[in-house]
Amino acid sequence: MRRLSALLSTALLLVTGALAGAAGASAKAPAEAAPPVTGHGDPVLVRDIEIPVPGQPAVRAYLVRPQRPGSGLAGVLNLHWFEPGRASQDRTEFLAEATALAGRGVVSLLPQLTFPWAGDPVGDARDRATVTAQLDAVQRAYRRLLAEPGVVPTRTAVVGHDYGAMYAAGLAAREPGLRTAVLLAPDATWANWFDLYWLQLPEGEKAAYRKVFAGLDPVDLVGRLGSGAYLQFAEADRFVGAQTRAAFSAAAPEARVSLYPGEEHDLGATRVRDDRLAWLAGRLGLRG
Repeated sequence: MRRLSALLSTALLLVTGALAGAAGASAKAPAEAAPPVTGHGDPVLVRDIEIPVPGQPAVRAYLVRPQRPGSGLAGVLNLHWFEPGRASQDRTEFLAEATALAGRGVVSLLPQLTFPWAGDPVGDARDRATVTAQLDAVQRAYRRLLAEPGVVPTRTAVVGHDYGAMYAAGLAAREPGLRTAVLLAPDATWANWFDLYWLQLPEGEKAAYRKVFAGLDPVDLVGRLGSGAYLQFAEADRFVGAQTRAAFSAAAPEARVSLYPGEEHDLGATRVRDDRLAWLAGRLGLRG
C-alpha cells in the first residue's frame, strides 16, 4: 500500500503540471507535465491531449510514456469505471498504474468516457447509437495509441473497469490485432444496468429493449479474445453477481478468471492490481 501511495502522489503531481500547462495552451497544442519525475525506472512524461473524433467532440486523454525516446514499447489503453460521487470514476482511475508501467517501457492512454457519465439512457434505439458513438471514440483513442512513436501494435492491451470493461470488449471485437484485455467487473449486457438504474421499464418492454443491443453485448464479444482475456471479479460485488460471472465464464471458457473474496465493485485492493500487472507483464513481455 505504501508503494501505491507513492505512485499516486507522483501521478497527481504530474497531472497537476499537465493541467496547469493546458490552461495556457491552445487545443491544438496539448500540454506537457514539466519537469518529468524520476521514480522507479526511467523518467515519466504525462501529457494532457485531445483526440479528434469525426462527428463528435474531441476526447480528452492523458498520455503517459517514458520520457526517453525508444522503440519496442508496449501500449495500454485504460478505460475507467462509472460510479457517481467517486473521484476515481474518470480518466484518473488508472493513472498511478500507467505511471508505474511507463518505467517498464509502456505507453498508456487514458481517455475520458462520456456515456453514461455525461448523459442518461433514454430506453430505445438511441441508446445503441450512443453506445456505438462512444465505441467509435474509444477506437480512435486506441488508434492514437498505436500512432505513438515506439509503440509496437502487437504488444498492446486494453484494461477496463465496469462500463469501461464493457467498452473494452467492444473495442477488442473491432480490432482483431488487439489480443489482450483485462476486464474488471463488467456487466454482461448493456440493457441490464441501463434499465435497472435509469429506466425501470415495464416488464412487457424489457425483452424488446434487450434486443436493441443485439450483437453489441460484452458477453457476446468477449469469447473472441480466447486466452487473451483476463476477467477480474469481486465476490462481494452488489452490481455483478454470480449469474453474470457464470455467463462470462461460459462465453469465454479460455479466459483467465479471478474472483476476489471480500472485495467490492471498486476492486481497489493491491492484490487485484498486482495480479493485473503481472498478467500484463507476461502477455506484453514487459521488463522489470
